[in-house]
Amino acid sequence: MVQETITYKRKTGEIKVTKINDCEYDAVSESGDDKRHRIVFALGRWFCACKGFAHTCRACKHIAAMKKLYSPSHPPVPAPKKRRKARKKGRIGMPAIRRRHCRSAEFKDAFVRANKLYDVQVYRCLSKKCGRRFTPDDGFPGRTYREDYVVPALEDRASCKKPRYILDSLAKKGQKPARSTLHTWFVHYPTMCTRFLASLDYSMSEAVYTDEIVRRIGGVKSVILTMGDGGTRSSTAYQIGRFKGSHNVQAMFRMDATVRGTVPSLLKSDGASNFASAFEHEWRYSCEGKPAVHIRHMHMAGDTNANLRERDNGTLADFVASCRGLKAPDTAYIGLYQIHFNAVRSHTGIGGLRPMEAAGVYFEDPNKWLAIIRNSADYNNAARLGVLSPVEAISPRQSAFRAV
Repeated sequence: MVQETITYKRKTGEIKVTKINDCEYDAVSESGDDKRHRIVFALGRWFCACKGFAHTCRACKHIAAMKKLYSPSHPPVPAPKKRRKARKKGRIGMPAIRRRHCRSAEFKDAFVRANKLYDVQVYRCLSKKCGRRFTPDDGFPGRTYREDYVVPALEDRASCKKPRYILDSLAKKGQKPARSTLHTWFVHYPTMCTRFLASLDYSMSEAVYTDEIVRRIGGVKSVILTMGDGGTRSSTAYQIGRFKGSHNVQAMFRMDATVRGTVPSLLKSDGASNFASAFEHEWRYSCEGKPAVHIRHMHMAGDTNANLRERDNGTLADFVASCRGLKAPDTAYIGLYQIHFNAVRSHTGIGGLRPMEAAGVYFEDPNKWLAIIRNSADYNNAARLGVLSPVEAISPRQSAFRAV
């Protein structure tokens, strides 16, 4: 097929236009036969390859000449397609926990909702009093980033890994959350898990160790006071104060007794007067069966020492150093470290077990952080509704759930 070439005469010269098809033309510039420009119809308008069109993004002299010579009848512009929500039925997995509004165990598949980063299975409650559609609250409701990104970030941060390296690890997975997003994770999830972990049934020894480390918090010299079990190495309670020997630590003693479910019979501490005062007010007359004993004068060597607590506080000091100083006294970062220390990190001093395992609490799920977050979400929803789930109502992989 012979391509037709027509010349368009202008005052400054001639423009030769050759038709290739209905949506494509070839124009020869009036400055010389060696300069050719392609004219193409796309996205509802004409485009030219000349410098004038690239500079102004408007119809140039070559497009004007083509329209004068051929009067092209280009195809109509297609209407933009509206995005339809995915309503396909399917099963992507059973919900990890029950309905968070009515706690009904009867439900069926409704549809699969297509989100930006992942698909979510939506269920319909079969209870006559409810009948709502719902998504399972597995600890990550409404979150842009799911457990594939949140859980590794929590583990890395609790292992003293700095945020910039955590962001590099997430970038290799194809996601780049903001630094403030990481901070939100590190504050939200330890706070959410605290109530559930305190409700578990622990089996600990009768000996408790106390110690403190001095660090700057918010630019002010402060002291972090900690308590731990001597047999299981569990970190049971902590408190942040301004002064080493005069800060009131009765709340920390009450928290330790709440976690272990009873008052211990032996307390080992240094010569600080605040430990002795809290012991007299909280524990001396509360121990059942036999009076509690407080050993205040300890040494670096021998049987009466707090070397176990000193060693564990050394790990805490490394974590605080990786934070480049804590910013507020009510920070949740210490809780992040405490969960990692008790449930995730194994200790050679107790036979390679984790402190929670040594205390009789086991999670069959190998991902300990994920199991704790899911159980905490279920526990908090049950506590909010006033109905706590028994042990047999939870998935077998989370057998350590205790709601008392």
